[in-house]
Amino acid sequence: MYEQLVAPLNIHFQSAYNRLTDSPLAIISEVNNHVHSTQGKQLRPLLTMLSACCCGFPLDVEADHPIFAITAAIETLHSSTLIHDDVVDNSDTRRGQPSVNSRWGNKVAVLVGDFYLAKVMQTLNKVDNKEITSIINDAVIQMSEGELLQQQHSGNYSADSDIYLAIIERKTASFMAACCQVGATFATSDKQLREQARLFGINIGLAFQIRDDILDYQPSSVSGKPQGNDLREGKCTLPLIYALSHSNDETREKILTLLKKTPLSDTNIQTIIKMVDENGHLTYASKTLNHYLTLAHNALQKLPDNKYREALIELTEKLNKPIIH
Repeated sequence: MYEQLVAPLNIHFQSAYNRLTDSPLAIISEVNNHVHSTQGKQLRPLLTMLSACCCGFPLDVEADHPIFAITAAIETLHSSTLIHDDVVDNSDTRRGQPSVNSRWGNKVAVLVGDFYLAKVMQTLNKVDNKEITSIINDAVIQMSEGELLQQQHSGNYSADSDIYLAIIERKTASFMAACCQVGATFATSDKQLREQARLFGINIGLAFQIRDDILDYQPSSVSGKPQGNDLREGKCTLPLIYALSHSNDETREKILTLLKKTPLSDTNIQTIIKMVDENGHLTYASKTLNHYLTLAHNALQKLPDNKYREALIELTEKLNKPIIH
């Protein structure tokens, strides 16, 4: 439903996105083709366009309207962060396909990610909207801080939920908040509407990441990705935090003993997942997810009542589907 509502805008966005990273260099063209062929649902440009339309942005704007250059920059920025993340995490795959670093090597991956960032900066300069530029720049700073904070606490199994939430608010939620705020900014000068759009984005971003972290404990048939990746990478996500802080001493020590094994075997991972699941800690994490979905829904109620708001509500409810099996 929600993709269809902004279809007229999406046509111009896709065209701008395809043009943004054009280069005469064959290596960049090859990577572009690979990135575009393995891209996800382009959630962040979608949030930008739906937020804009919800706040009164028209569908019949010309193809050269700056919103399309900015949504293209947003998706390119997202691609850049994913490429760099895969290098940092030594990931061989992205959405079931070879990652850029596994196919072309770390040097090319880092440099193409930098090229994408430069293209984003160039686009922001061309659009020359100080408010939009400030929102996106602040989000980039937040994302960088979030990644560094996560690296700082890698393998820190005494981390609490406050540290975890600080990490995911910066690395994931801040960008979604920026997308929604940018969309509202294109549509209206009403600061209250812009703020509610931002609040919706921050809370749906927190819920999105918590859901993704819960999915790490689910079978690949449910999550669509290898089970236990976060455990392998030493990430202390919410289900594990709850398990370590709410289990009895015996269970907690068993989990910590297994986590100290390097590298973690598949058997070790399955044992940890079983202990986390059997003690109800995935349910605790799901309750936290639902808390942020409620906050996101509350923010939406303060935006104009129209079909675009209904689409954002539908998108929110999609994150609320049961994922514990």
